[in-house]
Amino acid sequence: MPHTFNRLTAHVHWLSPDGTTDRPVLGAISGAHGTLIVDAGASPAHAHALQKAITAAKLPAPRYLALTHWHWDHVFGGAAWDLPTFGHVETRRVMAHMATLDWRDAALDARVAAGEEIAFCRDMMKLELPQRHNLVLRPPDIIFADQVTVDLGGVTCRLLHVGGDHAADAVIVYIPEDGVAFLSDCYYQNLYHAPPCYTTAKLLPLLDRLLALDVDLYLTGHGDAPLPRAELAAEATLLAQIGRTVDAIGANRPAVLAALAGELAQPIDGEIIELVDAFCAGLPFS
Repeated sequence: MPHTFNRLTAHVHWLSPDGTTDRPVLGAISGAHGTLIVDAGASPAHAHALQKAITAAKLPAPRYLALTHWHWDHVFGGAAWDLPTFGHVETRRVMAHMATLDWRDAALDARVAAGEEIAFCRDMMKLELPQRHNLVLRPPDIIFADQVTVDLGGVTCRLLHVGGDHAADAVIVYIPEDGVAFLSDCYYQNLYHAPPCYTTAKLLPLLDRLLALDVDLYLTGHGDAPLPRAELAAEATLLAQIGRTVDAIGANRPAVLAALAGELAQPIDGEIIELVDAFCAGLPFS
């Protein structure tokens, strides 16, 4: 799918995702002093698509880059950005290790076989970057443990470490003046657990924190449209109800689904079953 570059507010633009190779949403927050880029992209080609869009829109030149977490589709485009780069301390640690790895097909296939990499990610990497022998990874050079605020001139970006099941280093980018937050993948499932999982211990406090922000529109990592506050709140309510039911009953899918059938204001469909399975997978000793 072709990317579209969209203006969300006076200071915020976003580049739409592309599921063909799992390219995520990228962001551009602009102020009088320059533009902060949200995530490096899945490849230099992905980054160049954003750079061309910024130039065409006549936005202030990129001045900073912020990485939301270490996953390949958010950082493999780093070689295209010669910018001071913000990231969590864990993002830097993991990326420094990633920079020592062999990313060619044989080595990548071996890591999948060993359970160190996900087959889906491997397949998407091969499509996005057929040649990876010269892959350049740029770990963040400005690191923080909790939060940092970047003043762009008339607008600020608050980079907040939120963690979660998906990635322990997950960071969101909150723009208080515009009531917008780039969530990236922070409240998605842990894909490096087999099978993918959720835990109420990590997910529910994270959702509460996201909804405590003065935000009207949230941009998720692979969402095709901004998520209004009411929709995130409804999703959070559903996730909490499913998670707490699983915690109370245990990893017994029929019993959990029977309980939920009497509690939820919607039919039990494939999406509900998938969420039940994810919370069951996240239980201790499951």
